[in-house]
Amino acid sequence: MFSKISLEQWRAFVCTVECGGFQQAGERLFKSQSAVSHAVNRMEQLLGQALFVIEGRKAVLTPLGQALLPQAKHLLGAAQKLEHLANQYQPGLFSEQALAVDVLFPLELLQQALVDFAEDYPDHRIRLYEPALSGARELLEDGKVELAIASRLPAGYVQELLLNITLVCVAGAEHPVGLAQGELSLDDMKQHRQVVIRDSGIRHAQNSGWLGTSQRWTVSSLATAISFVERGLGFAWLPEHSVGRGLRQGRLRRVNLQHQQTREVPMFMGYPEALRHCPEVRRLAQALRQRCSP
Repeated sequence: MFSKISLEQWRAFVCTVECGGFQQAGERLFKSQSAVSHAVNRMEQLLGQALFVIEGRKAVLTPLGQALLPQAKHLLGAAQKLEHLANQYQPGLFSEQALAVDVLFPLELLQQALVDFAEDYPDHRIRLYEPALSGARELLEDGKVELAIASRLPAGYVQELLLNITLVCVAGAEHPVGLAQGELSLDDMKQHRQVVIRDSGIRHAQNSGWLGTSQRWTVSSLATAISFVERGLGFAWLPEHSVGRGLRQGRLRRVNLQHQQTREVPMFMGYPEALRHCPEVRRLAQALRQRCSP
């Protein structure tokens, strides 16, 4: 059976949510307000239930609309990716595995898992995104990746905990907070510059923990954050596995805080329910799971 609801109707639905109303969605889609409204109304007729209720001038999702939104986004993203693959098709190079892995995830474990996957699927291409914070979640929601690893993933996806990342507060070897005698309070830290990693997501912005200082430098990569800290340009909460060498070689020092000297960040693996039985996704998930097991 063919779907009664077209991709254009799903696109109108998602765009109405993201834009907050039919008129704004029409402007983004280069369509009239009535065309977008008609597309959504037709969906509601086919489904037999409302997707939106109008509150003032804003279209607000019903419980059904909220339940359908994540998969609708993934459907549109998957369709776009399928079209891209078709346009780029070459015999023997059609298969591709796309995944989004948070920058905090240990690179060595990821590399090992990809090597394990390649043993069974040597001809598969790998498209790797390395987002921060909510970026992986949005790539999964938008259907741009089949699998994502992040501290938070959207509801409605198959997901499991892979491991916990330990973050430690560090500074350069000659930085005042690294050389300080005795324990430092958070008030003491407010006097110094903090280096933080920018959230690569757009819709679900989240912070990376304590951001109590106004002297803040925001960067886009873990490597840049580590480099800045090693050069004494500020302090930062960074993954213990990424700063271990710098600590051992004396380029970095742990900051002696009164409270919460370490922080734990969970890393979850997730993929759409529709891909639960996909052999490639199952094999990649298995490789990641095995490499992350104690």
